[in-house]
Amino acid sequence: MSTGDISEEGIIADKANAPVARDVGQSAVPGVSCSSEPQGLRVSPRWIRIAASLLLLFVLVWLAYPSVMRTLFTPETVPSDQTAVPQVTLQDEAAQYQVALEHYQAGQFAEAWTALRRVPSYVAALEANPEIEAAEQAVQSAPTSAQAHFKLGAAWVRANLLTLAEAAFRKAIALDAQHVDAYVNLGVTLYQMGRLDEALQEYDAALAIAPNDAALHHNKGAVYVQQALQSQPPDKELLDKGLRAFQRALELDAQLPQAYFSLGVVYDLQGKRQEALAMFRRFQELDDGSDPQATALARQYIEKLEQAP
Repeated sequence: MSTGDISEEGIIADKANAPVARDVGQSAVPGVSCSSEPQGLRVSPRWIRIAASLLLLFVLVWLAYPSVMRTLFTPETVPSDQTAVPQVTLQDEAAQYQVALEHYQAGQFAEAWTALRRVPSYVAALEANPEIEAAEQAVQSAPTSAQAHFKLGAAWVRANLLTLAEAAFRKAIALDAQHVDAYVNLGVTLYQMGRLDEALQEYDAALAIAPNDAALHHNKGAVYVQQALQSQPPDKELLDKGLRAFQRALELDAQLPQAYFSLGVVYDLQGKRQEALAMFRRFQELDDGSDPQATALARQYIEKLEQAP
């Protein structure tokens, strides 16, 4: 993408400004986290994958629901003189996922796994993500373990099975109301699904437990900015809320690179060229190169801002 192609509304929706999830085994109040994986979702010190950004005006990160709605085909017995293979409809897959969810929520895990394996898209996800089956087995072995459900949710997110992941994180929270990372990852999942108000509620719940969590303040700010971009021009009050959240994140952790990137985007939206340049340059100083797209976007922003009159 050339410098001239940069869209303020589109770039802010990019994963570089997205909320950060948490990875399994990470502390509730981590330091820098720039994950392109769901972090445990605080999947480690790299930034979460918010799927592909849409660089179009007024198009935000309304990520598609899990791949439950893909149309696939499955063999069926047919007369010997016929070769046509019937199609599994979207409604069939969605209905089967719903059956599986109901079993899961009722604690009927064996039945849930059986129902899921009737869905071609889930079978494909299992083949591509073998950690899902291990996480399923862990849940079945320890059904009252919040961490087991949390890990299953993380595995489902990595497979883009967001509706299932939401259920798993909610189950983890029901079993352990102090599970900060489950709130964080539920918020990230809801953000990916475009349910921004609900994502804010989960971040607030997490902040009530861990008020000095820098990454959480950044995540909350990212939601405010996405909400601001739903109007044109962007809502000033919501942009200011996002700005304050990013600033608070840096008060708590001055080495949090994504907060500098996000501040740079907000300053650019506000027409504060020098402030935006300073933030993107600071991001470059802290950038470890783990997210090539974020690195490239920061470079493009700097080129654009340096060429501005």
